[in-house]
Amino acid sequence: MIEIKRISCKSALSRSRLPGLTYTFNPYVGCQHGCLYCYVPDVLRGRVSSSEWGRDVLVKEGILERLCTDLVRLPPGVVGVSTVTDPYQPIERSLGITREALSILRDAGFPVSVQTKSPLVTRDLDIIKGGNFELGMTITSMDDGFRRRFEPGAPPPEERAHALEEASSKGIRTWIFYGPIIPRVNDSPEEIESITGLAQRTKSRILYDRLNIKPMMLARIGRVLSVEDIHSIRRGTLEVTFRRLEAVCKRLGIRCDPAF
Repeated sequence: MIEIKRISCKSALSRSRLPGLTYTFNPYVGCQHGCLYCYVPDVLRGRVSSSEWGRDVLVKEGILERLCTDLVRLPPGVVGVSTVTDPYQPIERSLGITREALSILRDAGFPVSVQTKSPLVTRDLDIIKGGNFELGMTITSMDDGFRRRFEPGAPPPEERAHALEEASSKGIRTWIFYGPIIPRVNDSPEEIESITGLAQRTKSRILYDRLNIKPMMLARIGRVLSVEDIHSIRRGTLEVTFRRLEAVCKRLGIRCDPAF
């Protein structure tokens, strides 16, 4: 059962250390998608329970008013929406905080990079199309079995693919986040062909990343991976997978880069 709580908001935009982003905007703390591999509980360190990740969501009171204040006092820069929560998790459907924030950012003339796992983003393509925006869709695997195993609360990959195709058809710049890549789980040649095929159809750039196991993540991902699997991941290398991905992208004319 999802528990929704409200907390006060001191600021809306935070400085980002991520490549290509100046600021981050995170309307929620916690994420209903509950991905087992998510590193965020290790970053938040107790603000949301790692064992209950996916069940508790904190809504930031007054964040839209804070956003307006921050946009006046801060120099322009690229805003990442979002980096430690999905801006289009299910609660967004009723609250609409992300939609209002995108409208405010568009009117302020700030460039925006949106990243999500949800087709709910198509609700807001009217705003995204009208500003300096790009849309990234996380598609860790095109196999729904992977989603059920590792991303229990997230939408099916087919729905994400359709959302990306719709955005691309409207002339919106799109990219795919292929990660985390887990050895012998979602790194097969067939997986790569499927994801690069979607990238080619949508003219999307691909950003890829490996699984980096964190202490709090370990307890959750250990529900579906054996101790032997985890030791193998820690010892293993994905260089062959990365080279294969880059070779396919080069053949198809797709821009492909490591995420970090």
